[in-house]
Amino acid sequence: MQVSVALRRSAAAFAAATALILSGAPAPALASQAPVNYVNLGDSYSSGWGAFAPTFAVNPVGGTPACLTGGRADVAMFAQLKSVALAGDYACGGATVGPTTSGIPTIAQQAAKAVADGALGSTTGLVTLTAGGNDVDFGPIIAACAADTSPQATGCQTAAAHGLRVAEDIYVAGTVGTIRGFAEKAQIVWLGYPHLFATAGESTTVVAGGGVMSAAAAAVFDKVTDQLNALLASKAQSAGAQFVDVTPKFVGHEIGSSDSWFNLGPYALFNFHPTAKGYSEGYYPAMVSGIKPARLARS
Repeated sequence: MQVSVALRRSAAAFAAATALILSGAPAPALASQAPVNYVNLGDSYSSGWGAFAPTFAVNPVGGTPACLTGGRADVAMFAQLKSVALAGDYACGGATVGPTTSGIPTIAQQAAKAVADGALGSTTGLVTLTAGGNDVDFGPIIAACAADTSPQATGCQTAAAHGLRVAEDIYVAGTVGTIRGFAEKAQIVWLGYPHLFATAGESTTVVAGGGVMSAAAAAVFDKVTDQLNALLASKAQSAGAQFVDVTPKFVGHEIGSSDSWFNLGPYALFNFHPTAKGYSEGYYPAMVSGIKPARLARS
């Protein structure tokens, strides 16, 4: 009976491996995976506004004094992963998707600056951003909801509805297309916004609305946040980007909860933005679980 060719080859390979082990020679090392080149863009939630309140600084790579950063803890933690190499953080507090006269670089302008610096390009593997909240004027919506004492929060609902109508025109596809034009291989990840206010019925709620607005208004505001996130997610995914929802990570940590991860006085400049804990325990794990950077580095 003849031994098959495959069997003979297997035996030969086994013998060679055994000889290598017995000789004490080192086994050939597996090739290490190169980290994915990463660029961060976006608005105040991307720039870490509030993480180290009351301090903030001009973004050193932003190219304009209007580009302010608050020291985003989650981006720093994300950049420390072995599978990620941060090439540049260009996020600015107050940034928009659409055009502005504020002097704050838009998302597209941030991307262009990153290209000019050599941080964003053909070797970029990942781009993250938050954007859209300034386009719909979340601040004035909060103010309208805070001033509304009606039982059904009708004034808050009107302001929220107006914001959503504006959100319909946010040109997410244009922004994704601009980034894609600069970095054709990059995974573009649009991060969502968390709920800001604790609502009635949550086990961790101490004061629904956190003393900022009524329980009815808080429910309306959190609902419009969900609706904005859903709209941004749909637009981003249609444009070929990924959307990462962060709201589950902030459940029980809204303003008015027993363990809030948001600023609310005495540093009013940072109100309604996450604390360092909100970034490190809210955004960071959402980014890791949603993006899976180790898998991205292997692709």
